[in-house]
Amino acid sequence: MTKRLFILLFLAAYQMISAQEITRNHSHSEVAKHNIKTATTLALIPGAGQAYNKKYWKIPIVWGVIGGAGYYYLDLNNDFNTYKNILELIIDQPGLTTRSELENYAPNLFNAIPSPFYQSSAISVANESIGYMEALRTQREYAFFGIIGVYILSILDANIDAHLYDFDVNDDLSIAPSIIQSNSTLGAQRTPGIKFTLSLP
Repeated sequence: MTKRLFILLFLAAYQMISAQEITRNHSHSEVAKHNIKTATTLALIPGAGQAYNKKYWKIPIVWGVIGGAGYYYLDLNNDFNTYKNILELIIDQPGLTTRSELENYAPNLFNAIPSPFYQSSAISVANESIGYMEALRTQREYAFFGIIGVYILSILDANIDAHLYDFDVNDDLSIAPSIIQSNSTLGAQRTPGIKFTLSLP
């Protein structure tokens, strides 16, 4: 009896070691096929990591969000520079004391402003320009950090997808509930119960 038990334990241990070797070799081959470091490195180029992970539907999302935030940043920066140029004009031309004189001197510059000036004197226009510039600077910083945030999220997304690349999402994985009846040990009574069956491929 002891010899048989020893032989069974030995065979079971041998079977477990063999299974671990097969799993280890399989995992190494899978890592060689799909490298997490490669996916993360490629993700430094927006969309490349998603392409490596074969998540092609994410590429236009990454490009669209980064491109949209980048366009918003450039638009804010252009508006900021427009008000900055008006402020420099007021400093460089102290003889122009009213807004109408400034508009007549540089009509193209004033036509490019996104928000109009409400004051009539040059000093008031300068103060308004400074106020617009401060608001635009804050929005521009938010847009910049938004670009950086989306860029980092795209790298993390590629890294996580690479980790989950071999995760089993087979449709054969299912849970089938069924109602069973079991005989009670106390007598002929039957008590209802529920059994869940997990089917693995």
